[in-house]
Amino acid sequence: MKITKIKLLKNKVVVYFDKNRLELDKEVYPNFYLYEGKEITPNEYKKIKEYNDVSSLLKYALKVREKSLLSEFALREKLYSRGGSKKEVDKVIKMMKSYDLIDDKAFIEEYIEYYNSKNYGKNKIITKLNEKGIFKEKLSKVNFPISIENKKAKTLLPKLEKKYEKYNNKEKKAHIYNAYISLGFDVDIALKYSSLAKENSLKEENEKLKEDFNKAYIRLSRKYKGKELKEKLINHLLIKGYKFNDFYPLIERKL
Repeated sequence: MKITKIKLLKNKVVVYFDKNRLELDKEVYPNFYLYEGKEITPNEYKKIKEYNDVSSLLKYALKVREKSLLSEFALREKLYSRGGSKKEVDKVIKMMKSYDLIDDKAFIEEYIEYYNSKNYGKNKIITKLNEKGIFKEKLSKVNFPISIENKKAKTLLPKLEKKYEKYNNKEKKAHIYNAYISLGFDVDIALKYSSLAKENSLKEENEKLKEDFNKAYIRLSRKYKGKELKEKLINHLLIKGYKFNDFYPLIERKL
């Protein structure tokens, strides 16, 4: 294979042969003694191309890593999407590890600290790490101290109480329980702290009962009458967690 022309461009060097051409990064070109008229073997051509491809992938990996912290899996996926072969990607990952730019253990620790600061429970943290390319094998070695889970849940409780203060006692606790589950806490933590939620006073609970009764009556009375309306109201208020003896007098007075 004979080099017929070498063209220097802004960010690359194009080496022309009789039947094809090879684009090299400017940083790669000086590593090889290339000049017009030089003959190279197919094996030499292959080595130059592989060196250039790995160099380009490494440059891309460094650029990506500069913008954000990535797991090894996530970086591999990005390199494959750039057209890297498994052999080339393995080389780049090995180099990144040698520079301490890829370290899943440190990655996990940093993200757990970040998610703990957002008061996420361990199950949501595990899900988030899964999404970032950290899977079961590595996560099985991670410890989530119960003391930290309790601390996060305790910190969240006042905020959740405030968020669901418009509901009656039963609904409030149900919403708080579901919020804990949604945030990734185990069932026992969700049960513990939802049960600790501050309850409405008797006066507040009665006011909410009247409000819920009036809303239900206006909505249901458009469609139902008499006995059927009464049954619908009873079922609705029972489901919402009110006691029969507390709300039935309201129904009797209204109907």
